[in-house]
Amino acid sequence: MTIVAMILMGQSAAEGLDYPLLRPKLEPQTQPVEKKEPEREEVSTGNLLDRAVDPKNYIVGPGDVFVVSLYGASASPVSVEVLPEGVVSLPDVGEVAVGQVTLAEAKQRILDALLTRYRDRAIGVALAKVRSFKISVTGAVERPGIVAVSAADRVSEAVALAGGLQKKGSQRNIQLSNIDRDTLVADLAYFDATGVVNANPYLHEGQVVFVPVVSDSFNKIEIYGAVNAPGVFEFKPGDRVSELLALGFGPSVDADLDGAELVRFSDNTNGKASLLIDLRAVLADRTSQANIALMPDDRLFVRTLSNYRHKEQVMLIGEVKYPGVYPILEGMKTLKQLIERAGGLLPQASLTEAQMIRKSIYGATEAKTSFDQLLMMSTDKLTDFELQYLKETSSRKPGKVAVDFELLFGRKLDEHDVPLMDGDTVTIPSKSFAVTVLGRVVNPGLVPYKDSATVDHYIRLAGGYGYKANKRDIRLIKANTGALIRADRNTGVAMGDKIMVPQKKGINMWQLFKDTSFFIANLATIYLVINQATK
Repeated sequence: MTIVAMILMGQSAAEGLDYPLLRPKLEPQTQPVEKKEPEREEVSTGNLLDRAVDPKNYIVGPGDVFVVSLYGASASPVSVEVLPEGVVSLPDVGEVAVGQVTLAEAKQRILDALLTRYRDRAIGVALAKVRSFKISVTGAVERPGIVAVSAADRVSEAVALAGGLQKKGSQRNIQLSNIDRDTLVADLAYFDATGVVNANPYLHEGQVVFVPVVSDSFNKIEIYGAVNAPGVFEFKPGDRVSELLALGFGPSVDADLDGAELVRFSDNTNGKASLLIDLRAVLADRTSQANIALMPDDRLFVRTLSNYRHKEQVMLIGEVKYPGVYPILEGMKTLKQLIERAGGLLPQASLTEAQMIRKSIYGATEAKTSFDQLLMMSTDKLTDFELQYLKETSSRKPGKVAVDFELLFGRKLDEHDVPLMDGDTVTIPSKSFAVTVLGRVVNPGLVPYKDSATVDHYIRLAGGYGYKANKRDIRLIKANTGALIRADRNTGVAMGDKIMVPQKKGINMWQLFKDTSFFIANLATIYLVINQATK
């Protein structure tokens, strides 16, 4: 391509600026036909920057555009573009080499050249637009090939333009090779975890981005325990404990910084060695001896401080003055102290129907109390009444604490007080003014409660005994404790209690006939044996 064509291309690169482009006066030339690039070769970010350009680190190259201002003159600011040969052409001054030097040095060279012509004016030089170019992205990416980027783009953006990483593509060992510079290594996982920009370097002309494949089983480093993001990460040569901590987003607030343990393989077999790591020293000084170099397949275990800021609290629901969540503190560690802290019981509180559930003892797997599970237990040995009782209790919540609210709060017997535990739920409902009658009665269900009434009173309210009712085996389920007791017609009933009237056992005539026949046959056999023996 001729110099003329290059300069004309530089003009189109600066068309988006508000400043006129400074260039030598040339004869009109035929504009070369531009080839249409594939869609994936479009510049990813154009002139969008993720931060202010650092003049000490930014390397100037062909396509960068500078704006020059001559203060104290009527002339408007003008722009000049770096040509493919790495120079800018200044009218009345000449060419100035600025390619492959830092922005700070390039600005100084332009300023020095202009001062030879304009000694009596203040001059300003600034970078107005960053250049765009093409690089190659190869290896374990979805669409390897050439992509168009800008000098404001980083390795992560080039990988994204190539379709992103494949499943086994490396995140931490991406190689960024240069024609005339040392090969750099991009660590995108570390960049994502820490934001350290050196782990995701800027791109330059002539570079090739290569993404290697990562082994599924080996060359990993792992971190577990009291860190914010435990997991398994790709090993990168030069990794130390501090890098692994950073990949795990640092220790959590409850981490025991004095008790971390590093486990590594001592040979190529299953031999292992354990090293204690002082994470406090590592976090305070990355150059500390505690910040040891890692090896492939190392695992770091960070312990948790015991009972660190353990939040103990209980839930109080129902008929108290101030229901809600309460912390377990000194001076409030028992059920009685909880009720006092909540302002006491309200007049409509039902002590016989109150309950305390302790979920911390029963996990979710133990909380399965459906009737189908209960029937799996030797139901052939259960009576009809026992089966009916299982049906009644199958839906009850597990973890019910055996506390008698009537004795504790009604009769003021403090020996029935119980300690609180984290996660306890205390429910004190309103008085239901009802008793439940179940089983073989004419109209089972809820019947109105009457003070000092007996079992017979409530069965009569339920329509009386039903067909095959077993009047001699009535049972009573106490509302406050869930206890099952035998009852008769004169047994007293408390509010919320359940009365159960079972069915009489039926007689199996065929089984009775078989048993009787077997017994008679045995008697006959015994008679014959005795008769023969006595002859």
